[in-house]
Amino acid sequence: MVSEVPEGELSVSPETSPVDEAIALASFDYLYRDEYEPMVRLARGLVDAPEVAEEIVQDAFAKVYERWSRLDQPGGYLRTVVVNGARSELRKREVRRRIGLRPFIPPQPEDQDYLLDALDQLSPRQKTTLVLKFYADMTEKEIAQAMGVRPGTVKSATSRGLAELRKVVEQ
Repeated sequence: MVSEVPEGELSVSPETSPVDEAIALASFDYLYRDEYEPMVRLARGLVDAPEVAEEIVQDAFAKVYERWSRLDQPGGYLRTVVVNGARSELRKREVRRRIGLRPFIPPQPEDQDYLLDALDQLSPRQKTTLVLKFYADMTEKEIAQAMGVRPGTVKSATSRGLAELRKVVEQ
């Protein structure tokens, strides 16, 4: 028999008390308040549309919330989910392009971000590395973990990405 919980009330399992649930919700709320804008900036650096970036971040917070009680480092997990969500979006776009579907054309805001336009000229790995390093202030070790590569790969992608970015900006 399924018991229904009235709207607005929390379902509390026998293992958790209402106090534990309230603390968990407050902690998640703090994470959301502190990390929402930085995560949108991070996603915006990886994908070129603000609306898509916000959707990726919302989906990431939903995944964090689902796993909240099992996470040791929710902030790190959140960043990883945002990066993976952005990479997934870029893969979908590439598939659409390859099979001949109409390409994604991001809306053109009045105030363009020329740095983001320049970053779009880099390879996906270089762009991701630079965005994580300079937009998200992540260390090489954190970037390597988020991207699933070795720290040496992060160093070389950063170096090559910065060199390529200089060329693009100078044009």
